[in-house]
Amino acid sequence: MTPTINIDFYSLVLFLGGCQGLVFALLLLFKPQAKRAINVYLAFILISLSFETLHQFLLQTQYIYQFKYLVGFILPFDALIGISLYWYVRVITQPEKDHSAKRVLAHYSIFFCCVILSFPYWFMGFDDKLSLMTSGIVSSDWSSYVYYSTLAQVPIKIISFIVYLILSIRLLLQHKQRIRAIFSNTEKITLNWLSLLLIVFVLGLINGLAVLLFFQDFPEATQVMGYMGVFSIAAAFYIGVMGLLQPVIYLRDESSFLENDVPAEQNTSKNKTETEIDIGKYKKSALSDTDMQRIASKLDAQMKTQQLYLDSDLTLPKLAASIAISSNYLSQTLNIHYQCNFFDYVNRLRVEYAQSLFCNSEKENFNVLDVALESGFNSRSTFYSAFKNIVGMTPAQFKKSHRS
Repeated sequence: MTPTINIDFYSLVLFLGGCQGLVFALLLLFKPQAKRAINVYLAFILISLSFETLHQFLLQTQYIYQFKYLVGFILPFDALIGISLYWYVRVITQPEKDHSAKRVLAHYSIFFCCVILSFPYWFMGFDDKLSLMTSGIVSSDWSSYVYYSTLAQVPIKIISFIVYLILSIRLLLQHKQRIRAIFSNTEKITLNWLSLLLIVFVLGLINGLAVLLFFQDFPEATQVMGYMGVFSIAAAFYIGVMGLLQPVIYLRDESSFLENDVPAEQNTSKNKTETEIDIGKYKKSALSDTDMQRIASKLDAQMKTQQLYLDSDLTLPKLAASIAISSNYLSQTLNIHYQCNFFDYVNRLRVEYAQSLFCNSEKENFNVLDVALESGFNSRSTFYSAFKNIVGMTPAQFKKSHRS
C-alpha cells in the first residue's frame, strides 16, 4: 500500500530550495564566456546540493513511493562538492595554471568511481535502497558485493572532501598574499565569501563525522541529519548569489604577469606574513642594481608628476605600462629596492596624500570618507586600516590632532 502524500511547510521549503539551486546553476552557466568556464564548477556544487534537497523532499512527502526509480540516485553526488570547490578556487585564483580537460577529468575520476560503485546498490530492490536513505546505515544483510561497494564510498568521499578542502584553503591563503603584488585595492577580490563558505563546510564535515562515528545509533542523530536540507538550501543560496556577483579577478594583463612570474607555490612560505617579500625568486634575474635604481627614479618621478596612485583601479601591469617597463621588472624593483609589495607601495603614497588633504585648510570641510575616496581608496574600512598601519593612528585622530 502506497503511503499518503504528506506536504507540510518543511517539505515545501525543501522543494523550493532545491529548485532555487537549479535556477542559480543555470544562471551561472549562462553568464558571459569568460566567467562561464569558472562558474561551471559552482554549478556542479549547486546541482549536487539541489539534488540532495529534492531527494529529501521526495522522502519527506512520501512521493518517493510514486517515483521509486529515484530512490538513492543521489548516492555518489556529494563526491562532487569537494572536487568542484577546489577547481573553482584554483581557476579563479590561478588562471595561469594548467586547467585542461584532461587534468580536470583526472580529479573528477573520484566521482566517476563512486558512480560505478553505486550501481550494485541501484540494482537492489526499492525497500533495501530506501532503508539506506532513511537510516543512513549500510546493512550487513546485503550481499557482500553490494555491501562493500556501498560502504567503500564512505571513506572515499570523506578523505577526498578533506583533501580538497585543505587544498582550497591553501589556494585561498596564497591568493590573499599574491593579489597584494598586483592590485592596489583588494576588497572586492579577497574572496572572503569563499573563506566563510569553507569554514561552514568544515563545520558541516565535523558535524557529519561526529554523527557517523559516535551517534549513528541514536534516533535524534538521524533526525538532525534529516534537517541538513536546510543547510543545503542556505549554502546553495549563498553560493548562487555570491557566484553571480563575483567578478573575474585577473584580466588579460594581470594573467600575463602571472604566467611570467614565479608560481605561487614557489614564492609562498609558511613562515612569511603577507607583508614579507621572498627575494630569493629573483636570484636568476637579469635585472641589476643599477637597472633597479633607474626604474625606481623613473617611477618616483612619474608618481610625483602624474599622481597615478590616485587611480583606485591602478594595477601593477597598468603602472608598468605607464613607465614603459615590464611588470616583472617593476615587481622586482618594488620588492628589492623599496622592500615592499605593490599594494603597500601604492597605499603608502595614498596615505601620504591623505595626510596632505587633512592638513590643507581648503579641504577643511572634507570628512574622512571624502578624503579616502579622493586619495584613491575604495572604502572607508580599507582607508582606516591602511592609515592606522602606516601613521600609527586613525584618520580621525590624525585630523583632530592637526586641527588642534
